[in-house]
Amino acid sequence: MNETLTILLQAVITAAIPVLTAFLVSLIRAKATQTIAQVDNQNAAEYLYQIADAITTAVTATSQTYVDSLKNKGEFTAEAQQEALKKALETAQASLSASALEFIFHAYGDITAYLTAKIEAEVRCQKSATPSTGS
Repeated sequence: MNETLTILLQAVITAAIPVLTAFLVSLIRAKATQTIAQVDNQNAAEYLYQIADAITTAVTATSQTYVDSLKNKGEFTAEAQQEALKKALETAQASLSASALEFIFHAYGDITAYLTAKIEAEVRCQKSATPSTGS
């Protein structure tokens, strides 16, 4: 009887090991996928915050160092507006990390077009005295 029970127990364990192994592998893969998604979301949030901060800072700095003095002199022409945009774009790009620029490229495509649109939106917000912090 004891021998029969041992043989039966070995058969059950032998059959259960592949099933448990497959279950554990599936569980590990699911947890890995979940962790990767969470890290990607955290990285994206960090990059978007960094981008928004760079844009807000660039627009504010350009306004203080370039735009305000031209406006006071009555010399803020269409050409000066384009130069201000160029300066803000350069400032924003210079303050972003390489990984943030890569994020923009992979997520949105053209870095210059993306930042230009965000800068123009921020200029409008600052004109309305409600600086944006969103990206």
